[in-house]
Parts: sequence; structure tokens; C-alpha cells
Amino acid sequence: MDARTTAQRLAQPINTLGARSMLDPVTAARCAEDGLPANPLASYVQGRLGVMGDIDADAAVNSLLFFDRDYAVGLWNEDSDLSKSDSGAVYAAISAERGTHYLEGFDDAARLSELLERVADSADDTVAPLFAGWRDVTRPDDPASRAYQMVIVVRELRGDLHMAACRNLGTDPLAMVLAGSGEGTARMHGYTDLDHERASAAMLAAAEEATDDLDARNYEFLTDDERAELVALVDAAVVHAVDR
Repeated sequence: MDARTTAQRLAQPINTLGARSMLDPVTAARCAEDGLPANPLASYVQGRLGVMGDIDADAAVNSLLFFDRDYAVGLWNEDSDLSKSDSGAVYAAISAERGTHYLEGFDDAARLSELLERVADSADDTVAPLFAGWRDVTRPDDPASRAYQMVIVVRELRGDLHMAACRNLGTDPLAMVLAGSGEGTARMHGYTDLDHERASAAMLAAAEEATDDLDARNYEFLTDDERAELVALVDAAVVHAVDR
């Protein structure tokens, strides 16, 4: 399997599995217990972005291109018992724990982690600060936790590259959200004026194609057989986790 096909094949399953902990009510409850804001969206923003360190709001929300910027800044600045870097560490630990639950009993977790680590550790982080933050989080020893954490890391890598591609194309973030995910997601991302033009199908396709071009480079360090193996392992992990 070539590198570009690998990037295309992994985009959806990596996104789905990597987002699992972020959408998990257990994660939100644990965040509130461990000192992050009680507001689940604020704990999500401060925890997910906090791996980048104690940075200012403007720098942080650059990694939330598809949120209303003022809304994202408000979530980042919401009162918390923890510093932003501590929030990131706590959130990453909770995510790894949820990964243990999702991938418990997945026999190929260690191999999945090994391949994803090779991808992450060879990737260029020049336009990927959120990926870099997650890549540098301490990696757990437990194979299931480690594999799941690496899924999140590689998900953030493609996410950063997608934002870079959209910026390069001059896309309108709200137009992209409305066209790609709909009004419900736009509202959740803090947008209030939804009487807005939607991005065309051609623009959505162009953004994905540009993202594939950037992301393909991350898989060039694997052999054809290793890339095919990685795709199969990610697909199997998604199936394993689906009912957990």
C-alpha cells in the first residue's frame, strides 16, 4: 500500500477512534473530579489544548480553527483549579485510561502502538503544534493505553495538517463546518449566526485532497507491507472498541 492511500484509508477510522475519549461522558466526569472546569466543553478545550503548555489564549485557539474564535477563547479562559499544562497532563492520563477500556483484550495493541509511534516520531511538526504537544506526552507502559494514546497523537497530526491545508486554500471555517458537519456542530462550536454560505463540495474535496498530500509524507517511513498492516490493525481496533 502506498503512503497516500494509507493516509486516505486511515483518516476516518483514526478520527473516529481517537475522538472516542473526547466524546465519552466518563471523560467529562473525570475531568470535573480532577480539577478541570465542570463545563465539559471547557474541560475538553483546556485539556486537549493544554498539552501545548501554559500558552496564551490566542496561541491555543489557533488549534481550534473550526470553532468560533471568541467562543473558544472563553472556554480556554474559563476558571479551573489547574494550570493549562496540568490540565493537559490530566486530560491525557484520563484519555489513556479510557483507551485501556476500549482496547482491553486487543491482542495486537503493542504492534499497533509500535507502528503509530514510528509515524509520530518521524513526522514534521512545523505546522502541527497540537500534534507536537500530544506526541511529547509521557507514553504509558500498558499496551492498550499506549496504543490508544498513539491513535490520538496521529489523529492530532492529521488534524493540524487539515487546518494548515484549509488555511492555505483560504477557506471560511464556518462555511466548512456547515457543509461538512451541519448546523448542530456549528452551534456546538459556538457559532450563532448560521445564515451563512456553505462551502461547496469542490472546496471540501480540495481541502481533503490537500490534507492527503500533506499527511502522506508521514507514512513514507514505513514499507508497503507495514502500511497495509497498520491500516488493518486500525480497522481491527475500531471493531474491537465499538461495543466497549
